[in-house]
Parts: sequence; structure tokens; C-alpha cells
Amino acid sequence: MLFNLEMYYVMSTGLAVWAFLSQYKLIFLLIGLILFFLFAILFRKSRKKRKQSQQVIPPVTEIIGSDQELLDKLNKDLAPFGFKYDPYQDIFYSLMYSWQRDYGYCRLYDEAAAPLSMIIDCEPIRFQYDGKKWLIEFWKGQYGMTTGGEVGIYYTTGPDINIPGLFHGTFYFCVKDEHRINMSFALRKNGNLLFTRQGYHWWLTGFKLGEFSDPEELTMDIMLELYDKQMVKAFTEALKKVGYRENEYVVHGNRVYVHFGKPHSPQPITRTAFTEYIMQRNNATYCNAYARLTQGYTNTLDKLAAVEKNSPGLYNQILNVGKPKGVFGAFNTIRNFLKDPPISGEE
Repeated sequence: MLFNLEMYYVMSTGLAVWAFLSQYKLIFLLIGLILFFLFAILFRKSRKKRKQSQQVIPPVTEIIGSDQELLDKLNKDLAPFGFKYDPYQDIFYSLMYSWQRDYGYCRLYDEAAAPLSMIIDCEPIRFQYDGKKWLIEFWKGQYGMTTGGEVGIYYTTGPDINIPGLFHGTFYFCVKDEHRINMSFALRKNGNLLFTRQGYHWWLTGFKLGEFSDPEELTMDIMLELYDKQMVKAFTEALKKVGYRENEYVVHGNRVYVHFGKPHSPQPITRTAFTEYIMQRNNATYCNAYARLTQGYTNTLDKLAAVEKNSPGLYNQILNVGKPKGVFGAFNTIRNFLKDPPISGEE
């Protein structure tokens, strides 16, 4: 009798539950489907997140071409700006026959540098030799998004020019091919070598992208192989006149070795403490932006391909390396006051 009552109780309870479920089965079915889909979505998101955390960013070269193809494209893009890329030292450098060779050099160009985000030390060495007025100038510092150095050689046979309200002084032309000299330099930051450059040139340069420096952190050790003892004497006398001491340069035959650290020449009046602070903050911001955009890559060619894809404006700014055309803006006025024809290799 007890067994029958228990069975009756179990069966009654089961029937009641079944009746309840049957009555609300559509609601429970809907709830079940909702829970299933929520679980599926959460599972897919979790798996995708784990996959992304383990994913290695592929080199851009796997997508758009080989290193050589990227190098060829980059150098084609750089050519109108007067530069080329050296993948072995990871630097940009100036071409022999760049457009800058048509513009010569004068003090106004140095004055234009700081307002255009180039916070650089300038060291012009002026002397007379072989019936010409010569200028050999050194530069080092922060050129926008690059840390770099330059050595340029210029001369003229013409008189000084006087442009009221703009400029009074010597305008120099870039030397002809036969007057180029063998020269080299090593650029160091806080004593550590950044890169070296060597060649027969009129404008030997090097610029390292994404490297941010203050000019006082940089030194250049420069070698100039001059034509003869008379030129060596004229140049070294000019060095001493500027303020170089005997422990800052050495002469071996026709070669003069110069250590360029703190400049001895008066710096451009446009490079004030305020200008330097503002422009260096701007330069650092762009260097940091470049670092963030390229943090997944180690090869500069891949980095620049990624920048071109994701930030074309920044890519175009990178191409405008060294001294942009804005530096030479005064030339259009100066050229009308020049009394002798150009004697550069780009006549």
C-alpha cells in the first residue's frame, strides 16, 4: 500500500511537471536558444582574442613585394627630393646631382632652418684660395624626423651682394665635379656611432629616420682631403680664426681631421631658446608617431611601406628629408643680384 502511494506521488509530480513544461514549452525553448547563441558568441570572441594575442604580424614584404622591390620603390619616391636610402647603414643620403646643387649656399639658408623644424648646429668655415672665396660648412642636429649631419663645399668668384632689408654678404655656388674633394665623417650620439659617410662629393650627408637628438648630444669627426698645402694652410688658418684649438684638428699631408662638437661660430639668430623648445617638441612628437605606427616591424623598408599605407601624409613628410625647398626660398630673390654666372656643376 505504501509502495503504491509513493508511486502515485512520483507519477503525479511528473505529470504536473510535464503539464507545466508543455504549457510553457515555447518560452523555455526561446530561452534555451537565446542562451545557446550567447554562449556561442562568447566562445567565438574568446577564441578570436586568444588567436590575436598569439598572432605574429607578417612582414609587409610578404604582401606587397620583396626587399629589393621595396627599396627600388622607396628610392624612386625619394629621387625628386634629392635623396636615396642606404639599407646597410639604415640612413638617407643626398644624391650627387640633386636639385639642391642649383641653389648654392648663403647665411639666409641657415637662418631658415630653425623655423622649419631643423634644430641644427652650423659651422661655416670661410677662406680664400686660388682666386676664389670658399665656404666649407659642417652641420649636425635634428632635421625634423631624422638625426643627421652634413659637410658642404662651395665657392665663388663674384663680389658680395647687398639686398636692402634682406641680406648683405657672400653667396656661394656649389663646386664643379672636378673641384669635389674626398671627404668622410662619423656621426656619434653621446659617444656611440650612428653611421659613417665617405666619398668624393660636394655635399656629403647622412640622416637616420626616427632618431631624436638634441644637437649637443652629437659630434662629428670629419676628414677633408684638400688639394695642396696652400689650401690646407688657408683652411686651417680659417679654423683657428673661428676658434678651433690645436686639440680639435689634426693635419696629415693634405688631409685635415676636424672634431666638430660644440660650434665656435655664432649660430643663426632664428634659433632661439623658444624656437628650439617648440620645434624639438614637434620633432619628438613625429618621431614617436613613427615609432607607434611601425612597432610591429624591424625592417625600415617594411616600416615605410606600413606608414605609406596607414598614414600617407606622414610618409610624404618622411620623403622630404634633410633640408626641404623652404630653406632655399630666398634664392629666387638672390639670383637677381648675382653678378657672375653659376660655377657649379649644374650650369
